[in-house]
Amino acid sequence: MPLKHDPPLVLVADDEVNTTVMLQHIFERAGYGVERVTNGVAALDAARQLLPDLILLDILMPGLNGFEVLRLLREDEMTTSIPTIMITANAREPADVARGMNLGADDYLYKPFAPQELLARAQSKIRARQLEDALQRRGRELEALLEASEKLNQHLELSELPDLILQLVQKLLPADFSALLRLDEDGAVIDPHVLTQDSQHEPPALPTRDIINRIRANTRPLLWTVESPLRGYESGLATVLNHGGHDLGILVLATREPVYEERHRRLFEGIARQASLALRNAQLYEIQANYALHLEDMVAERTTELESAQKLLIRSEKLASIGHLGASIAHEINNPLMPIRNLLDEIVDDLEQQDVNFDRKAIQIIRESLERIRGIVSRLLEFARDSGPDMQALDVSSILEGVITLNRKFFQHERIEVQADLPTMPLVYGSKDQLEQVFMNLALNAQAAMEGGGTLKISAHSEEDKVVVTFSDTGCGIPAAHIDRIFDPFYSTKPNGTGLGLFVSYGIIQGHHGSIEVTSQEGRGTTFQVHLPTHANSA
Repeated sequence: MPLKHDPPLVLVADDEVNTTVMLQHIFERAGYGVERVTNGVAALDAARQLLPDLILLDILMPGLNGFEVLRLLREDEMTTSIPTIMITANAREPADVARGMNLGADDYLYKPFAPQELLARAQSKIRARQLEDALQRRGRELEALLEASEKLNQHLELSELPDLILQLVQKLLPADFSALLRLDEDGAVIDPHVLTQDSQHEPPALPTRDIINRIRANTRPLLWTVESPLRGYESGLATVLNHGGHDLGILVLATREPVYEERHRRLFEGIARQASLALRNAQLYEIQANYALHLEDMVAERTTELESAQKLLIRSEKLASIGHLGASIAHEINNPLMPIRNLLDEIVDDLEQQDVNFDRKAIQIIRESLERIRGIVSRLLEFARDSGPDMQALDVSSILEGVITLNRKFFQHERIEVQADLPTMPLVYGSKDQLEQVFMNLALNAQAAMEGGGTLKISAHSEEDKVVVTFSDTGCGIPAAHIDRIFDPFYSTKPNGTGLGLFVSYGIIQGHHGSIEVTSQEGRGTTFQVHLPTHANSA
């Protein structure tokens, strides 16, 4: 610890002028500064004003004796730690020595004394007081570091931590300005935080990249009292906050007066280590929190994918089983269906030849019902039948244009406006007849949903290795409770629907290694999207 004065200042208090002159001569020859007083009151005042590095105090003085002066010195916080040597004559009682030591005297010196002994004792007491003050200060610094560590480790929010670090630094060390500059992996400043004590003075410009590199190049905190890199701030400390090889930031402390010394640098270095640890913990906590959140999102996304895959698997199994069942049922129904229709025609012919009155309307209903049965059977057979050799490279836009052209008059009659966006796209591999059937079904379903007119948008675009076809109408929409069932066989939202159109369409698209999706808002419309792999990616 440095002395309060340079050279060290000794206060001599003795009512014998010759003695004070002699002591002044001894100390000044040894390089000390000396102040002399001749009574106790003057000694007390001089000690409080000068704060000397050593006091030589005679016991017998007018006004206040040495014991009273010593007691008052030790009761005053400003003077309590000044080393004090009591001066007494050999004739004094030993009890006086005990009294002085109990009051806080550091040593006793008996008159007469040798100059060498006096100087040795004086130097010893000054050095001992320096060491004691250094130990006390070091203890306070360690307590402060422990308190700072506890406070920093209680904060894991990375956004709040830099300001807390600056507040703690300015509480533990003298400073007019402090800054913490967080760094990214490339060493660039990403999050500067500044704290000033005086709002009347404008803070300095933040350290440049060259200054930051200079700070990072030092293994210990950079201390300056001249040639300040921060204009207007004569003294400063700066260090890189590093933990585990990661440069996390730059911590800067500065004052307008040259006050920083080596002891300040040691304390600053300890604070920087605690700040580095706290910043790294906060970073890891943020990474862990983000990973946990991302993990939850990934789990939710994967769960959704698995649920979709499960639904697709169930639907695929259902389609396969229904395909086999449909083929069997269609075969069994188709066999008696033709004789029934032929016999009905013969009965009608006989009745007409015999001129017998009969219910022609009922006969017509029977014929329409038979025709409907025949249509259902035909669709079931189409679904169960393999696509065969008609697979080829196809231009989806051309197929869609054909569907639009075929239905143009019908759409106009039903007051349906068709908006088409069909650019040139990669070819797909599939059956022209089957894809036409799917697109025709989607277009007619859209028309049926827009009773009274509306708009049908038909578009196509390429997306990575797929061609996406979209049918979007402004119709009545599909209730949310029904949308998961529209691809099921024999389920229809239309009064006279068979429930096979979307069922067959789904099977066709699946047979093309594609997918068909639907979104709908009741009262606002429905959108179907068909995804087909491009020719090069078809399996």
